[in-house]
Amino acid sequence: MRLVAVQRLKPGMVVGKTIFGSNGQILLKQGVELTQRYINHLQEHFIEVVYITTGSDVSADDVISDQTRIKALRETKRILSAVKRGAEVEIEQVRQALIGIIDELLLHDDVMVNLVDIRSHNEELFHHSLNVSILSVIVGIELQFSQNRLKDLAVAALLHDMGKVLDEDEKQHLVVGRRILRENKRVGRRILDAISQHHERWDGQGFPEGLAGEDICREARILQVTNVFDLMSANSRYPVEEVIEFLMAGSGTAFEPAAVRAFLNCVSFYPVGTPVELNTGESGIVTRANRGFPTRPVVRVTSNAFGPIEHSYELDLTVHPTHFVLKTLESEDWDE
Repeated sequence: MRLVAVQRLKPGMVVGKTIFGSNGQILLKQGVELTQRYINHLQEHFIEVVYITTGSDVSADDVISDQTRIKALRETKRILSAVKRGAEVEIEQVRQALIGIIDELLLHDDVMVNLVDIRSHNEELFHHSLNVSILSVIVGIELQFSQNRLKDLAVAALLHDMGKVLDEDEKQHLVVGRRILRENKRVGRRILDAISQHHERWDGQGFPEGLAGEDICREARILQVTNVFDLMSANSRYPVEEVIEFLMAGSGTAFEPAAVRAFLNCVSFYPVGTPVELNTGESGIVTRANRGFPTRPVVRVTSNAFGPIEHSYELDLTVHPTHFVLKTLESEDWDE
């Protein structure tokens, strides 16, 4: 299985993983053979990359199931839409919508997320909120948060931009969101602080209060990283490489270094199934991510500078420091 950009799809290719639309509806099921009409259908729904079956044993595992993600997305839409109509935040329903996500993530001994699985290809508030919640829980697990603290973190992340349903102003939405939540007696101080402080900066140059360092609550420090990541990567506004570099450059100024390190420990820079070329002239497909080394995956090498090789082999880039990924390849440039 490999990742292919939608504009590179060709009739006759076979879908490797079921493709869902922005509302959770199934667009194409796994195993469907593509036609030009199907390809056009994907483009109309702003789908950017698709897993295609290749006959190899390379597969990408989701950190949460499609069913759990869809259920949480629909509940997020329902809750935030109700707030927009003037209803009180249904905080217990928010918690219930997130329990399935937390439970599935906790089943993994070492959560490594393929960025393609959680990157938002739709900037709609509902999708962004859910993505930030998933990413934040993964970082919280990495930082060994308790289950109760993970639940508060997940709720804060899901509701961090709730004020935007009533006021889209970058600063005013914090005031609006806090006011709405303070009226709800079931919302704890930790959730309120995380939402209020997610635009602060580690160096004190953020807003609304100019808090710095450990004066910012731990949950907000995580949200600062996951929120910026999802905003920058949505709709491929910036390449993932640039987003990661931005986070690393901001470590110690905009972001808490520990939060950035924890985030980078849990993400796969090159998703499983990505065709890549190495600096040595070798090329192949990413088969596994290495925890803590997002730019140094395991690659199944299928060709060298002279062309395809008879016997493929796996190359762990953490073991071979002189090897590195030079670039990702389009499907037609890669020999399986």
